[in-house]
Amino acid sequence: MSRLIVLDCSVTAAWFLPDESSAAAQRILDDIMNHTSSLIVPSLWYYEITNVVRSSVRRKRIDQSTANAALFLLREVPKEVIDPEKQGPSGMLAMAIDHDLSAYDAAYLYLAETAGADLFTADEDLLALGGKFTFVKKPEEY
Repeated sequence: MSRLIVLDCSVTAAWFLPDESSAAAQRILDDIMNHTSSLIVPSLWYYEITNVVRSSVRRKRIDQSTANAALFLLREVPKEVIDPEKQGPSGMLAMAIDHDLSAYDAAYLYLAETAGADLFTADEDLLALGGKFTFVKKPEEY
């Protein structure tokens, strides 16, 4: 049985941004591609990661060719995308309010909690909750 994981954009961006690349993020990607780990993401992940790609091109962190390759990779990564209706908007809202998070961060945290998955992130707001939610981890803890 494969390990169930949630990744936010701070980890998936490391797959294609040279200045954010890490061995830990690459290990996670390798395991997802080899089906050792199963990735689930909230549907907002598509919009967030596409915006990261766009912003990276505009800031000249990557060129258009790298951006296109990134979008291809992100499309090809095996994943289950969870719609907000299935995820539970009221639970996400409660998580956001209770922990002073953006709705975006709460969507990742709530998905990991309800799915029984580990959440890997480099986001400081989410990592600050690691003491309360033991499933919130840095990529190096993978």
